Amino acid sequence: MSRITVLHVDDEPDFLDVAAELLEQQSSDFNVITETSGTEALERLAASDVDCIVSDYKMPEQDGIELLEAVRETYPDVPFILFTGQGSETVASDAIAAGATDYLRKGHGTERYELLANRIENAVDQYRTSQRAAELERVRALASSVDQALIRADSIAEIKTRVCEIISESDPYLFAWIGERDPDTDRIEPCASAGVEESYLENITVTADDSPTGQGPAGTAIRKRRIAASQNIQNDPEFETWREEALERGYKSCAAVPLEYDGTLYGLLGVYSSRSFAFCESEQALLSELGDNISHAVHSLKIRDELRAERTFIDQALDSLADIFYVLDPEGRIQRCNEQFATVTGRSEAQLSNRDVINLFPNDEHDTISEAIEETLTTGQTAIEADLLAEDGKRIPYEFTGNRLTDQNGNLRGLVGTGRDVSERNRRERELEDQKEQLEQFAATVSHDLRNPLNVITGRLDLVQQECSSEHLDVIETATDRMERIIEDLLWLTREQREIGSQEPVAIETAAEAAWNIAADPADDAEVYCDCGGATQTLIRADVDQFQHLLENLFRNAIDHAGADVTVVVGMISSDDVGFYIEDDGPGIPAEEREKVFNLGYSTSEAGTGIGLNITKRVVDAHGWDIRVTESSIGGTRFEITGLEIIE
Repeated sequence: MSRITVLHVDDEPDFLDVAAELLEQQSSDFNVITETSGTEALERLAASDVDCIVSDYKMPEQDGIELLEAVRETYPDVPFILFTGQGSETVASDAIAAGATDYLRKGHGTERYELLANRIENAVDQYRTSQRAAELERVRALASSVDQALIRADSIAEIKTRVCEIISESDPYLFAWIGERDPDTDRIEPCASAGVEESYLENITVTADDSPTGQGPAGTAIRKRRIAASQNIQNDPEFETWREEALERGYKSCAAVPLEYDGTLYGLLGVYSSRSFAFCESEQALLSELGDNISHAVHSLKIRDELRAERTFIDQALDSLADIFYVLDPEGRIQRCNEQFATVTGRSEAQLSNRDVINLFPNDEHDTISEAIEETLTTGQTAIEADLLAEDGKRIPYEFTGNRLTDQNGNLRGLVGTGRDVSERNRRERELEDQKEQLEQFAATVSHDLRNPLNVITGRLDLVQQECSSEHLDVIETATDRMERIIEDLLWLTREQREIGSQEPVAIETAAEAAWNIAADPADDAEVYCDCGGATQTLIRADVDQFQHLLENLFRNAIDHAGADVTVVVGMISSDDVGFYIEDDGPGIPAEEREKVFNLGYSTSEAGTGIGLNITKRVVDAHGWDIRVTESSIGGTRFEITGLEIIE
């Protein structure tokens, strides 16, 4: 048997000393504490964990029966033995009627104390057996109730409220609360409570720091992540901050359990008992287990809520799409879709669920859809155009994409994809194609109708110049040249020539010399210098005709803006980004104007058409190159074209 604490009450101090010594001689398990009055005995009982009370009957202030009755009001089951020298059958009868465990008359000799020790051991053994059975039943009932509440709870708030209610309704507990630590203030803020409270939590401050308000069970449990208890609130110095408020409500002991799961602290459970020393080792084990279960339930609901919120967010995002979204199983049945899919097909999501997707397409599209599904499942992805049937039977052209869908183990789940209504795109493409054809026809007509009279003017001009000389004739010649360039540029913008064809090796220096011969008038003083690799020319990959046109426009731009005596240099850019430059010694382009030079119609020269540099930019973009305008090293304008593919 484990240690037994016996409270011996007798108004004769000398007798108490002898009796205590004799009792402790009978068993090393006995720990005898003594009091000389009923009042002192009740105070000691409230402050100490007592296993058995042995009391005299005849005492001046309060006799043994009266003490027994007072004890039974608060401690109905603790063993109480009336041990008296002035007893009688009447006293014995009254004692048993008042709830005494046993009655024994005093006597001489050690054998009487041997008998008393035996009676104490038997009473305590029966008491503890009964207590263990009752405690086990209480623990089972409490754990079962809490577990049921955790299973049924639909929210974290419900878990916390129900746990507090269940615990506070279980004897000997009076009050329970759950709080969370505020990281900014270190205060433990209540979020649920139940039981005998009467504004207890509103009148106290509990923290998790090292201040006096953090030294109680709650603060200790939070800081050290373990259960902490105050077994005797009346005498516990660390509970002084809250003692008065607690005792007013009948709290005699309390425990705090950290609600922690997988390293995450979800809060704190505080439990208050009507008994001192209520939180023995087994009781703390129970609360720790409850704390683990509560923490796990809170964690599970938190994860569920996060997943639900994420699912809701994804659903809302998918439903906000103008495109349709769908998930098919490997057999092509719809497993999930967004509202747009349901709206377009005129069916609810429930009606679409598990439906064969092929049935949402016209019969002549069935083979296309089947092949697309098979291709996606086999190759991993596909993209097709097919007509989807609307609610009214109208065919709507859609562009569908699909990607194979697998689980985390790589097992095939089906496919996921989107569909976009391309009705407007197809209409615009048809319009653009029509406009393109009309524009090309117009350009060809204009070119023919302009060139014929222009050729007449040019021929007549040559004849007149042979007969006489006049500055007016020079102006006419310049104007006709400009008109010819405008016609050529307009034709380039409207014809297929603006699209890049096959790309071949091109020597930049050779192409530059050929372009210069076309762009520059031999009679002028304009000069070009090429420094593109020395003896071995640099070869790039480009569309030969388009590249030639690009160089011609850049040279003409230099001549138009810098004058007939311009000097132009063509060279390679010495940097990691492969490219070349064309620069001149003209007036240059102000920094604020450089971004505008490629705009169609932009020109600062009367001789310029406002088209050439726009064409240059289009050719550069079509090749996938980059072009920028900066200041020339010889004082004028410098065009740098980079991103070229060099052929070794």
